[in-house]
Amino acid sequence: MAAGEVKKAMDNLTCPICYQLFKNPKYLSCHHFYCGGCLEKMHVQSKITCPECRKETAIPAGGVKELDNAFFINRLVDELILKRKVQGEVQVKCDECSGEDPVEAFCPDCAIFMCHICNEYHKRSHKTRDHGIVPLTELKSKKDIPIQPKPKTMLCKEHDIELLFYCETCDQLVCMYCTVKDHASHSHDTVKKMAGKHRQELAKIIASIDKMIKDLSEAHSAADKARKKIKQQGSEIDKKIDQHYDKLIQQIMEQKEQIKHQAQEMVLQREKAVTVQLEEVEFAQAEAVSIRELYSAVEKGYEQELLSMKKHVMHETEQLNVKCSKLTVILKESATLDFVPTKIPFPQFGHLITDPIACTSEVADLPPYAVAGQDVKFTVITKDVSGGRCVQGGRHIQLLHSVTRDFVSAKVNDNNDGSYMVSFVTASPGEMKFLISVDEELSKETSYCITVVINYSLLDKPKKTINNNSTMGKLWSIAFSSNGVWAVADYSKHCVYLFDANDQLVKTLGNSGNYGSANGHFKSPFGITYDEDNNLYVADGGNHRIQKFDNDGNYLLQFGSRGSNPGQFGTTWGYGCTTHNDKVYVADSSNKCIRVFTTVGKFCLSIGRGKLASPYGVTVSHNNHLLVADYSHNSIYRFTLDGNYIDKFGTKGTGQGEFDRPYSLTTDIYGFIFVTDTYNHRISIFDKDGNFVHCFGSKGSDHGQFNAPVGIALTPTGSIYISDHNNHRVQIYVR
Repeated sequence: MAAGEVKKAMDNLTCPICYQLFKNPKYLSCHHFYCGGCLEKMHVQSKITCPECRKETAIPAGGVKELDNAFFINRLVDELILKRKVQGEVQVKCDECSGEDPVEAFCPDCAIFMCHICNEYHKRSHKTRDHGIVPLTELKSKKDIPIQPKPKTMLCKEHDIELLFYCETCDQLVCMYCTVKDHASHSHDTVKKMAGKHRQELAKIIASIDKMIKDLSEAHSAADKARKKIKQQGSEIDKKIDQHYDKLIQQIMEQKEQIKHQAQEMVLQREKAVTVQLEEVEFAQAEAVSIRELYSAVEKGYEQELLSMKKHVMHETEQLNVKCSKLTVILKESATLDFVPTKIPFPQFGHLITDPIACTSEVADLPPYAVAGQDVKFTVITKDVSGGRCVQGGRHIQLLHSVTRDFVSAKVNDNNDGSYMVSFVTASPGEMKFLISVDEELSKETSYCITVVINYSLLDKPKKTINNNSTMGKLWSIAFSSNGVWAVADYSKHCVYLFDANDQLVKTLGNSGNYGSANGHFKSPFGITYDEDNNLYVADGGNHRIQKFDNDGNYLLQFGSRGSNPGQFGTTWGYGCTTHNDKVYVADSSNKCIRVFTTVGKFCLSIGRGKLASPYGVTVSHNNHLLVADYSHNSIYRFTLDGNYIDKFGTKGTGQGEFDRPYSLTTDIYGFIFVTDTYNHRISIFDKDGNFVHCFGSKGSDHGQFNAPVGIALTPTGSIYISDHNNHRVQIYVR
């Protein structure tokens, strides 16, 4: 209940429905409370609508009486009634007997009024003789008397006895019989002991509520301040809009008057010009009339008069005709005057903009990984409080350095449309976290994360080559333990070499140069792998079994046999194997599937039937996908660990992302997939989605060249170990 509601209850202990002191008050789900009897009257079917907040409360099957009791309201009511009795506002009777004797004293310890007889008994009773009994005549004058009502006894609904125990398991008060009947195996104890324990827990909860109240108070203050600021901004915006558009209207009116003035000037000039022309026309008109009258007079005269005047009339007529032609042209030109509005869309004379809010701004186009030493680019899109994109730039966008990894050459380019292009150059491989701030405030994400990987284009030359003084045969799979020991299988010499963390040979497993079937001996070992306990598993191909050794190379057990049944291996089978979560995954090329065993050799399931043709390499990716290199299909397949097909990538060829007999594969901690593209004599690298990233190597025996690379493994630090099959060596690339 909110603080205001508690204060209201303490100040006014009357029911909002009946306006009387609360009687048997009950809580609704909204934490408002009313008299139980009032709620009974409001009870409609299976719900009650709160008269104050209109929230609905479902009524338990037992009715209103099953709703939670408002015990503290009952206590406050009892306390109020007791205070009224003490002050003499209410007539009191003896609380200990049913007699009519007048009340003589009050016991604060028991919160009861007593008559003379009961008072004397109270004084002599062993349990109550030490109580500080106050005579009724002195009660009003003593202000230091603690006045607390006597706690009401809560009874068990089933057994009708006092609830003296609390069951922590069920979080409810129980009686003595309940502890034996229904709560015997539960955690319970007396109310007194449990109250002390849970009072401390409640104190912690109250402390957290106090903090929430403080935080909410601060939030309310901030929101109220923001509301006032927004309201003030609204008034200021109104003024700015009025000023801007009034100014525009003024400019338009000034332009209107200017154009009207120009039009009037032009009209006046044209009118003057036409007036002059009009006078010339009138003069020519009079001249024409005069010539016509002269001709009419001559026409009626003698022949000699007619002929003598002919030349004069014709001359005057020709001159008049020239004048009329000129006047017609001038009159036509003088008539061209008009106003033509500019036909353009009505412009938007202003825009409403808001400040960007950092918590709603977003980062777009952030790549999941970046190459060390190369540019990383992404976009910061600023948004306002409503989530709408800001349309103007000019904000201070800052890229904050990660606490674990630095970046260099950070730049921010303002696109002037609310977005900003951010770029930086990563320094070294690893996980990188950084922060974005908008006007000194952090964006909604606590931090952004990208994975910085090595520049694979630098993997052109190995740092070291191991051939054990040219005594190694045709090498296949390589595996690393967590303590730095690593192993490589020698297919042609039927043995497994163990090296320490300094790449020094420490032991050879099997009878080097000779194959055998005894425990600890091999016939054409293919795949090898370590489990989480650094036990070594060797796929003993020619003997159709898996042999298990401890980290020192001591034989432990074996499993598998020749055949096509579950748990068996084919006559010619792929070499790859890997471990993950107490499971051993073995590529069985002849049976066209991946066999799955426990680490003690119990068969679990087969994966890939109907999809795979010649599975050779197998590994588990960082996101728990089973990756399989299919030798015949020239593809990498992906399955879930329980065998469901996901997808595949790759096809036969020599181009980027193509394969010619992929034998083995592994992944790094970032999800990048490394594949031995055996007969293209190279290593191809893909991202976690199967997109080609880089490849290195070519056919040959020189440093950095391969002749059918087969096995590949990565150290915990990211160095790459590759078994160069036909060159009888291991080449090491250090990252």
